[in-house]
Amino acid sequence: MIGCLPESLEVCGVERPIRSDYRNVLQVFEMFDDPDFDQRDKWEMAIYLIFADFSCADDVEAAVLEGFDVNEAAERLIWFISAGDMSGREKQLPVYSWVKDEQMIFSAVNKVCSGREVRSDPYIHWWTFLGYFNEVGEGTFSFVVGIRDKLNKGKKLEKHEQEFYRKNRDLVDMRPPMTEEERRAEEEYNALLDEVLG
Repeated sequence: MIGCLPESLEVCGVERPIRSDYRNVLQVFEMFDDPDFDQRDKWEMAIYLIFADFSCADDVEAAVLEGFDVNEAAERLIWFISAGDMSGREKQLPVYSWVKDEQMIFSAVNKVCSGREVRSDPYIHWWTFLGYFNEVGEGTFSFVVGIRDKLNKGKKLEKHEQEFYRKNRDLVDMRPPMTEEERRAEEEYNALLDEVLG
């Protein structure tokens, strides 16, 4: 029905209540960005985070033994996260990360909401939050996304964009997330470097 925000998703012929607050979806994104989880664990966790029937990921495994269809649940989850837009979009390199760009995203969304701090609201439906996000206009976030898009497509940056990029390379560059092992190795290297240079 037009104008309704879904509070349940049908899986295996059963309407199942969902945790529709945007924070739950952002947790799903954060988990999918974590290279320490394998794909199966990521989907089980995503289903647990969104479907209110489950109190932990182990509940999902138990439900599978009773006939719960994880593939159907994943399809419904994708439908929900994409706000019902299942049109085949061309796969492109990402220009933003919900995890890396968290502060810029919330700043931009707050601006759309007339300066209100959305993180202080006790509940905002994911589709409502996504609507705010889709209305983000000019600002730091959109400027950074524009630079990333040009870099991804091999386009030349304008002079002011080149200067910004030179000064803010860590902000603009999208590195794949590190595994726990890679993080430890980097910390050890930085500690050794500090000791040698210190």
